[in-house]
Amino acid sequence: MATVDLQGEIRTQVGKQVAKRLRRAQRIPAVVYGGPGGPVPVAVNPQALLAALESGENTLINLSLSGGAAPQSSLVILKELQREPVKGRPLHADFQAISMERKIRVEVPVVLDGVPIGVKDKGGILEHTLRQLAVECLPINIPEKFLVDVSGLDIGNALHVRDVQMAEGIRILDDGGRVLASVSAPAAEEVAAPVEEAPVEPEVVGKKEKEEPEAAAEAKSKTATEAKPKAAATEAKPK
Repeated sequence: MATVDLQGEIRTQVGKQVAKRLRRAQRIPAVVYGGPGGPVPVAVNPQALLAALESGENTLINLSLSGGAAPQSSLVILKELQREPVKGRPLHADFQAISMERKIRVEVPVVLDGVPIGVKDKGGILEHTLRQLAVECLPINIPEKFLVDVSGLDIGNALHVRDVQMAEGIRILDDGGRVLASVSAPAAEEVAAPVEEAPVEPEVVGKKEKEEPEAAAEAKSKTATEAKPKAAATEAKPK
């Protein structure tokens, strides 16, 4: 892997106010870890840093630093880059000092290539489960990415970590049984069952009007019946 150059300055001050002043001056705070003298606070141009990372975050960077007793240079790799939540502009960077003779551990992106036959011919769904692989190798052997061919996957098939072809000198640290990508069957459309409505009894026209006269006649008859014994008892009373 080729290296890119990046200029920076050693910082003698730290803190939130210092970081704000740096950002106003088109610089961002950063720290270089892993050097013989311990962590070194530095400042770099964010646009120059992004340009250096165009080929990937595992790019080897030849970081030249001014501002110390004497200019110094070290080979580093990006460890972490903090960005603004909305616009994504760099806010802070952490670098790891490395040696070309010492193996390091990095995360390498997994890129899927091709259209699975289970998706193209049967409407299946491609699921990209694992998007990075942890590897250990010399800095010169760090791959830019792992390109995985998924065109042969049918519905129900999967590719695992053990299926990835590794170049010599690269060791995968992830479990070989982990799924990288798979094709699942298309989701079945749920059709709502028709709701059976209870039959409605038809209303008989005139039924209510018919029942009301009958009820009135029954009440009138009952009143007349109760009145007759009372009248008879009145007539039988002696004078």
